[in-house]
This record gives sequence, C-alpha cells and structure tokens, in this order.
Amino acid sequence: MGLFSLVSDLQDMRLVTQEMDWYADKEERLIYLWKDAHDNWAGLVGIEIHADQLLIHRLVLAPQSRTQQNYDQLLDELQSLYPKNRIIGGFDTKQICTKWEQSKNHGS
Repeated sequence: MGLFSLVSDLQDMRLVTQEMDWYADKEERLIYLWKDAHDNWAGLVGIEIHADQLLIHRLVLAPQSRTQQNYDQLLDELQSLYPKNRIIGGFDTKQICTKWEQSKNHGS
C-alpha cells in the first residue's frame, strides 16, 4: 500500500486498488511520486488535468515530511512540469494549495 496507507479513507487494499484504477481509467488523471531533499520517496500527488487547470485530488506526505516547506517544494516541482496549468486544490487539498499560492505571491 505504501504511501496510500497514509490516507485515512484508503486503509483497505481493495480501496487502494479502486483508487489506482480510477487514476488509470483516464489519461488526464495521474499519480506522481515525490522524493524529498534526501532522495527518499516521501510523497505522492494525484492530479487531474482540466484544460488550463491542474486539480490536486490527493496530496500525501510521509509523517516526517509533513511541512509546508515540503508541500511547497512538491507543488513547485509539479508546477514546473505543467507551467501552463494553474494548480488548484480539491476539497481535501485546498488549504495546502492556497498556502502555497500565497507564499508564491508574497515571495516568502
């Protein structure tokens, strides 16, 4: 189950399989794995691409990596992969994405 085991609503392998199938069902849906500064697999992000927007469905970091700085780094890297798409958060990821966007707009 890996990083998916950190998602509270995916504590069953059947649910993880359903989640993976949902992403595999359409080419606009993708899962990216993220490595931290120490080159360890520390996160994953599930996205869906809509026209000029990139919707973040899942954003999971390992417990020791859950800092706004790491969320910001992950989202910066994702933005560099999709420079023409505006990153927006879904229901569960909106707060993290908003903080990331605010930090970009204020240069902090």
